[in-house]
Amino acid sequence: MTAHEIGNTIDSRRGIRRVAIIGMGAVGSAFAFSLIQEGRVRELLFVDKDHRRAEGQLMDLSHCLPWGRPIKIEIGDLDSAAECDMVVITAGAAQKPGESRIDLVKRNAEIYSEFFPRLPKVNPRGLFVIITNPVDVMTRLALNLSHISPEQVFGTGTMLDTGRFRFLLSLHLKIDPRNIHAYVIGEHGDSEVLVWSRADVGPFRLEEYGELTGRPITSDVKERITAGVKTAAYEIIERKGATNFAIGLATEKLFESVTYNQGTLQTVSRALSGAYGFGDLCLSTPCRLHRDGALEPLEIPLSPDEHKALMRSAETLDAVYQSLKV
Repeated sequence: MTAHEIGNTIDSRRGIRRVAIIGMGAVGSAFAFSLIQEGRVRELLFVDKDHRRAEGQLMDLSHCLPWGRPIKIEIGDLDSAAECDMVVITAGAAQKPGESRIDLVKRNAEIYSEFFPRLPKVNPRGLFVIITNPVDVMTRLALNLSHISPEQVFGTGTMLDTGRFRFLLSLHLKIDPRNIHAYVIGEHGDSEVLVWSRADVGPFRLEEYGELTGRPITSDVKERITAGVKTAAYEIIERKGATNFAIGLATEKLFESVTYNQGTLQTVSRALSGAYGFGDLCLSTPCRLHRDGALEPLEIPLSPDEHKALMRSAETLDAVYQSLKV
């Protein structure tokens, strides 16, 4: 189906109706499944170099439709994304056991350099969500390849790490993780920063709640939870080969925030545009998600140690990006 046959135009006054997913592997299919479960999108477009895999995903996911809302699902190419409101990109080499996210950078930068410049040419007003790892470096590369607004090109960043942080805190505190407000910023990777100094549980500061309930937040607890957040991906990949369900659902929540213009704060990766003294460097800090994309990055008042850690994370990411020589 061509863009003219669809007849949609990108309009910031309405929600996200048509979504393209580029890369229909474990993560792309998990995101598609989450969208279908929630029924908030009208049309899904699958794009994958492996056409038969895309066909298999379409066939399997189509069989979910009798238990949900009607959604049109089709397979296309990059040009088919011309009138998609949102383009979610998972394409790239997968992280292997023992590899860091940074180890993937050269392979995935080559893949992006081949196809990404074409996307904003056919769809200059769409929103482009990057999931491919290392997501902060790939988001910066995608932004520089596209020459469009930083609000339009952003990555899932540390949304997944933030979820892991809240989950592990909930296990220790024996409380619903939805009552916890705690954030991970910086790199989606080994140099990420858990912002302990700003964590809250309902109306209580984290340490205060821990003392009230007999579940104190000791230095040992902090070390254990920090290690658990940072090593989670390695542990999962070593056991099952990939992480996909949680990032798929996190991306669906990002989609929900954008399509309903909620202004939700999420730790997405986007160009800092002056935040923390950086320009086009991409890393995660809370941003308001809006129909126009990821709005201005917000600086969290950090402890001195957290600020130093964030600067080290930024330096790490910048060094990796500069090594690409793009």
